[in-house]
Amino acid sequence: MPDVSSLPARVRPDPPARPDPPERFLSIRDVLGRLSISRSLLYELIKDPVRPFPSPVHIGRRSVWIEREVEAFMQDVVETERGPRRN
Repeated sequence: MPDVSSLPARVRPDPPARPDPPERFLSIRDVLGRLSISRSLLYELIKDPVRPFPSPVHIGRRSVWIEREVEAFMQDVVETERGPRRN
């Protein structure tokens, strides 16, 4: 690949697009706070056959949830209850 640092700024190619931000793990406290529910209700939602809440990922002895999956669940609940979002 040729060295572009010597080119004038107006001729330099755009930098490559950044990849999606890294996944973020949420603790049970974070999940309960975002959903404003109790721990027992969270585990009931995980077992719900109709619209199950995402299962946790186990890292050693800790259970954590993937932020994107939690947000997708929340969005699905809102769209189901209110209908699809209109722009």
